[in-house]
Amino acid sequence: MKAYFDRIEDDVAVLLIEETKKQFTKPIEQLPAGAVPGAWFEATVIHNEIVEIKLDPSTTYSKKQTTEDLLAKLRGKNKGSKFNRD
Repeated sequence: MKAYFDRIEDDVAVLLIEETKKQFTKPIEQLPAGAVPGAWFEATVIHNEIVEIKLDPSTTYSKKQTTEDLLAKLRGKNKGSKFNRD
């Protein structure tokens, strides 16, 4: 399953599982080295617990690129105000 590292709350990582739309928490020290908010993981969930987690750099890169492309498109559409200034 794909898991997204959403944020850190009180030294605990909040992870969102894409397929099940569930939220999990994990102590930061149990995350793979180099994990930062915004990263994606391959996670194994058994009995409502993440038992294995590893970084997924290709998904992290792909999702980041998609976000940057959408932002660039939105910025390109902004042609200023439709109202004239006096």
